[in-house]
Amino acid sequence: MNHPAGLLAIPWRYVDLDLIELWVWETDHFEAKVTAEPHSFAWEVGDLVVPDGGVARWLTGGRTIDFASAEVAVREVVGKSYPARYGYRGYAGHLATTFVVADGRTLDLGPFHGSRALVTVRMPGGADQSFLGRCTVHHYELLLALDSGQQVRIQPSYIVDVTGENGATAASATAYAGVGRTYHGEVVHGCTGAPAFLPGTVEHTGTRCPVHESTVPRTAEVLRPA
Repeated sequence: MNHPAGLLAIPWRYVDLDLIELWVWETDHFEAKVTAEPHSFAWEVGDLVVPDGGVARWLTGGRTIDFASAEVAVREVVGKSYPARYGYRGYAGHLATTFVVADGRTLDLGPFHGSRALVTVRMPGGADQSFLGRCTVHHYELLLALDSGQQVRIQPSYIVDVTGENGATAASATAYAGVGRTYHGEVVHGCTGAPAFLPGTVEHTGTRCPVHESTVPRTAEVLRPA
């Protein structure tokens, strides 16, 4: 089975039931499943570190148009949910450190992990403010150790840009998905859209979205002490 270049192949266990095709990835820490449906593939990840009554505790899931997209979604969740010491980063690669930021772009923050960078954040009230400190990508957040000694947690959906001390900027991909009003990204604070059929995309109808279709700022807590 094909898998993204540079990533380890997931050791799926294939189960062929009477009316269902199922792929299962079982480890000591989670259980991931992909189920073939008539016109789509359903995927889910359940946690075994803190199980629910002895069975996997549901973390998240979704539906995609093909198996490859379902597998990518599983890789991303596993990479972001479990610490690197568990040994799953080889399956997730850059998916573990890639996030949708304030303007709908998808940025890989991995290159800044462990280094100092200037992080520009969209603050409540709409103003952008920059913070200089040492970056740590921690699960679904960016931890920034400021020069003042304070450490704050930054939600990636409020990040405007990141620039390393050497001038390097985060690699990005275009947000527009090329279909109607569908954009690469997630439904975050202020978004007027809804999850589209493919993972990591948002579809919009009606009013203009201030997140994916303009630069109108969101007002919410974006920084908090670590």
